[in-house]
Amino acid sequence: MKKRTFWIGVMVPGCLVAALLALWLLDGLPRQGVPGAALNSAEAPAIQERMELTETPEKPELKKQTPQDTLRDEATWRQAEVFPATREYQGPDFELDDQSGETIRLSDNEGRIVVLNLWATWCPPCRDEVPALIRLQNEYGGEGVQVIGVSLDENGARQAVGAFAESFGVNYPMPVDDGSVQEKYGPLSVIPTTYILDRRRNIRFYAPGYMVFEQMEEAVLNLLMD
Repeated sequence: MKKRTFWIGVMVPGCLVAALLALWLLDGLPRQGVPGAALNSAEAPAIQERMELTETPEKPELKKQTPQDTLRDEATWRQAEVFPATREYQGPDFELDDQSGETIRLSDNEGRIVVLNLWATWCPPCRDEVPALIRLQNEYGGEGVQVIGVSLDENGARQAVGAFAESFGVNYPMPVDDGSVQEKYGPLSVIPTTYILDRRRNIRFYAPGYMVFEQMEEAVLNLLMD
C-alpha cells in the first residue's frame, strides 16, 4: 500500500507539470498561421475567378526548411505552380507608402511589366524568395520590368520592412499594405503570392506560393516578347 501511494504521489504532480508545460508551449505559438497555410480560405478566390485561370490552384505543399536561417538562391520549398490567365483582367490600382514615405502607385508603372509580390517578413518562404526577385530586377529592370513587393506585415511594419530591405540590399520598392491590396487582390490562400502584369496592367500570370528565379524569368520573357 505504501509503495502504491508513493507512485501516485510522484505521478500525479508529474502529469500536472507536463500538462502545464504543454499549455505554455501552445500559448507561445504564433497566431498568424504558418507560411503557406490558408490565410483566408472561407471565401472563393474572387480575383482569380475573374482572371478565368486555366486550372484551379491548389494549396502548395511546402518542403521542410533547412536549419540555416539564411537567404539562398536554391529552392528549399516546393515550387508554386504558375497559372496563366485566359482572359484580360486589369490589375486593380493601389496607392501605398513605402518605408521611406514615398508613394507607390501601380498605375505609375503602365507600359512596364510588373511583378507584384505579396509577402511578409515573418514568412520564411517569402524571405527565401527575395534573392530571386532582386536578381530579376537587376537583370530585367532595364528592359521594362518592375518588381513591387507589397508587405502584409502589421504592427510597426514600416520599420521592420525598412530594416529588412536595407539589410538584404533590396533594389525594388516594398510598400506596406494598408489592407486595400489584400482586399483587391484577395482573398489570399497562401503567401507569398505573385501576380505578373503586362504593359497594359492586365494580370497574365498568378503564382500562389514560392517561386524560383527560372519561373519568374520565363513569365517575364513571355510578356517581353508580346
